[in-house]
Amino acid sequence: MNYTNKWNRIILVDDDVVTNHVHKKLINHLGFEGEVISLPDGSQAMNYISSNIEKPQPKKRGEKQLVLLDLHMPKTNGWNFLQQFMKFDKKTKNKFKIVMISSSIHPDDIDPITKIPEIQEYIIKPISVDHMKKLIYG
Repeated sequence: MNYTNKWNRIILVDDDVVTNHVHKKLINHLGFEGEVISLPDGSQAMNYISSNIEKPQPKKRGEKQLVLLDLHMPKTNGWNFLQQFMKFDKKTKNKFKIVMISSSIHPDDIDPITKIPEIQEYIIKPISVDHMKKLIYG
């Protein structure tokens, strides 16, 4: 497929190993050429993101990362991750697109997310091929 990558890296944050595996396979199948990272909870995702922000790296213009963040995880869930993420400065937050993913269709889960500017979208699992293509390539 001849698409232009919109992202340098995609970070999959989900405690379900099978979901991460399926999403990674789908992303690779769609021809994504960047790095795909799978992490099992919000704490490890925050540690990963924080350590990459703090590392001195050569400036890369347009360095952008897509984060597919599960809402419900037993250790550090999506809400806990967001509370920490929202503390970053605007310049740092703009390097990420956070997409919340969940199997929940309950309004108590969905409604609060629409009020959080850091969340770009809420997707019900599983993510379809067409929706994943749209996320990756626009």
